[in-house]
Amino acid sequence: MAVYIRLDDAVRARLRGDAAGCTSSGSDHDASACLSELVQAFLETGAGAAEEGGPGPAPKEYDSDEEDGPGRAAAAAASVRALLDPLAEEDVFRIRLAAAVAAAMEAEAALRAHGAAFRRAVVRRLRGAGYDAGVCRSRWEASGGITAGTYEYVDVVAPPSASADARQRARYIVDADFRAWLEVARATPEYAAVVAEVPASAVVAREESVGRAVRVTSDAARRSLRAHGLHVPPWRKTRYMLAKWLGPYKRSTATSPPPPAAGAIPMPGGAGLDVKCRAVGFFAPPATAPAARIK
Repeated sequence: MAVYIRLDDAVRARLRGDAAGCTSSGSDHDASACLSELVQAFLETGAGAAEEGGPGPAPKEYDSDEEDGPGRAAAAAASVRALLDPLAEEDVFRIRLAAAVAAAMEAEAALRAHGAAFRRAVVRRLRGAGYDAGVCRSRWEASGGITAGTYEYVDVVAPPSASADARQRARYIVDADFRAWLEVARATPEYAAVVAEVPASAVVAREESVGRAVRVTSDAARRSLRAHGLHVPPWRKTRYMLAKWLGPYKRSTATSPPPPAAGAIPMPGGAGLDVKCRAVGFFAPPATAPAARIK
């Protein structure tokens, strides 16, 4: 029996490669990510359809409008804990990596308020410890009710095991701000219990575990917001949250130079920080004084 799938104009454009979000950026992570994103979106249309009000059955695990209860919240919290902080024997490499991340973040604590510089400093220390770490910048376009955006985080690619294909090396997401992005206004006690299971210092988890945890927490956040009669904003929808850590991205292993000496004033756009600025009308850069004319 033939099965026909209706694709809207946005999806057709992305399949043709016309959409800006799926153009090649010179990275090995863009084209494959776009295709996998389309396949994933089709297999899991319940999440997107339920959020956008479109057709499609909701998955049994997520995107339910049923009210929270102690049992439901406890199950969601246990799922998040198992995904983002599994037992040591389940992933020995992650335990070693998490310890290295904690040490790197503690050493660079002075840069914590300077997001980009902090991430690059952490990457520098992880690479010095022998890890294949990099700074990843994801970017996605507005579509289907979600707004465009960019996000930056750290990743670490595990070395291939003796029996594994080198092309299938495990990738770990490292993000000190993960928990902060899950907070919502007027959270219900049930949702607060779910967020409490997210590591407060930093998330260090496989990318597939991050994706599953995002779906669980996004579903719980939606129920929390609707319990107070609030609408789910575009930046809280599941697809938007997934795009942060699992969307097409560029990866860089370049790191910032050592931090300035104590008392020095950090200057934006310093060498090695990969800072891009755009004039928005607040001030104009001072004009360069012309060279003195020799008479």
